[in-house]
Amino acid sequence: MAKKKDEKDVLVVRDEKTGEISVVAGLNADGSPKRTPAKAENAQSFLQFDRHGDVLDNFFKNFFRQCKEPSRFGFYRVAADQADKLLEVIKDLLKDPDGNKEMLAPHKVDTSGYEKKVQEEQSAEKQEQPEQKQDDEPKKQEEMEQKNEQNQESPQQTQGNRGYQPIDESKINWQELEEKWGVKRDDLEKSGDLTKMLNYGKSDLVRVSPNFGGEAFELDARLSFKKDSEGNVSLVPHFIRKEQKLDEYKEHKFSDDDRKNLRETGNLGRVVDLVDRETGEIIPSFISIDRKTNEITDIPANKVRIPERIGKTEITKQEQDMLRAGLPVRDKLIERKDGRKFVTTLQVNVEQRGVEFVPGTGRSPRAAQAQEAKNNPIQGQAQDAENAAAIQNGQRRNSWTNADGSIRPISKWSGVEFTEQQKADYVAGKAVKLENVTDKQGFHATMYIRFNPEKGRPYRYDTDPDNAQKVAPSNESRTQVAVNSEGKTNEATKNLKEPLRKGQTAPKDTAQQQQQEKPQKRNNKGMKM
Repeated sequence: MAKKKDEKDVLVVRDEKTGEISVVAGLNADGSPKRTPAKAENAQSFLQFDRHGDVLDNFFKNFFRQCKEPSRFGFYRVAADQADKLLEVIKDLLKDPDGNKEMLAPHKVDTSGYEKKVQEEQSAEKQEQPEQKQDDEPKKQEEMEQKNEQNQESPQQTQGNRGYQPIDESKINWQELEEKWGVKRDDLEKSGDLTKMLNYGKSDLVRVSPNFGGEAFELDARLSFKKDSEGNVSLVPHFIRKEQKLDEYKEHKFSDDDRKNLRETGNLGRVVDLVDRETGEIIPSFISIDRKTNEITDIPANKVRIPERIGKTEITKQEQDMLRAGLPVRDKLIERKDGRKFVTTLQVNVEQRGVEFVPGTGRSPRAAQAQEAKNNPIQGQAQDAENAAAIQNGQRRNSWTNADGSIRPISKWSGVEFTEQQKADYVAGKAVKLENVTDKQGFHATMYIRFNPEKGRPYRYDTDPDNAQKVAPSNESRTQVAVNSEGKTNEATKNLKEPLRKGQTAPKDTAQQQQQEKPQKRNNKGMKM
């Protein structure tokens, strides 16, 4: 295990224009690789990459973001501990890379994935429009309501035990953290992350600038504090990882059921014994996956308090025992303090340091009634009669969920057929991106569809709701759909005769500009945008 963590590589880089062969020593200001001669005596200057870490990924992302001629360079990996033996061999092979293609293949770095990802990010950034504050108000209102609901109703428990002491901030060397990680105290305080970290929790995803080999890299990470035996406090970054292999964790080997539970809910679903590597103590613990970083995390079972009540809803003794064992409490009807109800699954989560509402399991009260009807045939018959009466009275039943309250699959929206993956994502509660949806005027638009458990039906979004906290909203099709399909008015185009095209928020040519400047009498009762 320890050997794997220490495995490192260095990058050999070939200038495809000049044929020059060097070793990567970092990145220059213009994004081109900083190079040093491929000689063993320069080993101290070589930039080394942990074979099982994310530094290499971030190096290539920054390289493709900044370098003007990325195609000019080819990269090859060499084990750092064998670099002195392999460099001369690689240099000889690279004198004729085409002829030695097969021998170089194990060392060749395929950078196409990094390039594609950076291009997609840059394309998304170009589409972002800053002038959409007014249009974003309904979305912000909904997000604020959801956030307030989580703050009011979240089963996460605060530390209320006597003797509890948060981390002593006076032990934190803020100057050192800013120099080493680019982390500023004021930024953490403004975002509210500092309070979480001082109470042994993690921050949200923040941008840090660690130094590797004398070069600073910008990375996204969650942050936490760690105290040593002498009370000194250090910063622990939790970088975003690729999907976990889920083989074992702290000498606990995952079973097939363990892997299934972690992938489906993010929680192991039981309490397991973990060995403290420093003391050798066996500690019964909960295990979860950090959904923002894919890091496997744990917490001692005795540090998790199981609540007796959530909102107005009582948690029974049997349910408390299930939660203490790590088991999920499914289909629990929760009543908020304001009287609103929803059905969800409760389970202990490490990141919450307590009980959470498992994401993707929330359902509307109608779904709860359907579940109760299914479990009780007599009550189900009464419910059927009530539904029939509702139909006769012109009330529309919820056709978006199954009888058990799960999301009913749909195969298309606004005439656009779903792929099999999109169908699966929708049923799982994820957002589905639809390209080239035709608006009422016959022009193409882009939108996102996701099932809203509170409303009990699918909702259309102009930006990806799954990434709303990470990606600034885009205005690519918002104005077009609002004007063409919803009868609203955009001040910059209100006098135009033609419907808007995709991404259009202003007159597209001289003729339309003249139309806009010479208002005509219109009986437009649409809302101003």
